[in-house]
Amino acid sequence: MSKRVAVIAGATGAIGRQLVPLLLASTSYDKIVVLHHRPTRYARLAKVEERVVDFARLPSPLPGEDVEAVFCCVGTTQRKAGSTAAFQAVDRDLPIALARWAADQNATTFVGISSVDASAKSRSIYLKTKGEMEAGVAGAGLRSTYILRPSLLAGERDEYRLAERIGNRVLAVIEPVMVGPARKYRAIHTKTVAEAMLACARQAAPGVHIIESDAIAGLAG
Repeated sequence: MSKRVAVIAGATGAIGRQLVPLLLASTSYDKIVVLHHRPTRYARLAKVEERVVDFARLPSPLPGEDVEAVFCCVGTTQRKAGSTAAFQAVDRDLPIALARWAADQNATTFVGISSVDASAKSRSIYLKTKGEMEAGVAGAGLRSTYILRPSLLAGERDEYRLAERIGNRVLAVIEPVMVGPARKYRAIHTKTVAEAMLACARQAAPGVHIIESDAIAGLAG
């Protein structure tokens, strides 16, 4: 009998670290494949197969295994990447390549992370890049695609992001009055996003689904 497989890229990031334990605990998957550019601590865990890959040349199909879901949690900043081109390679090109790879695997569902207000027409490089990523992922030919658009993320990170810290402090003060259309700008915890990603994969509804930040919490839990 073939194994039911979940594949995750970005497993060491803020959201990915929250998602991996959920995948391990889920009865929906027999194996978790972690795709990463260097070895991770997950390799020693039962139920995990780690593949160190060059994301410009993703691995061949997984023989004898049914890829149920592919989760993309990758993300960086221009400052950390070192240039706009390097940032776009991670936040736009990599998710698109992974979505196309997922389609080649006949994966049931692809679940990725974007950003609130993402738009290919935005003047912001960050939001424009996210919007272009969304368009590329949506056109990958998958049966079921979910793109989550979280607002500022609350939760621990390996790196210090000053703008995000300041934003979260400001939001903590003004969130009580953020109602109606403004609700989607409330900060959201990384674990909540991870729980929503898993819920999306369970739903696996046909088509392309954009999940705004204020709807993410409703899927979690």
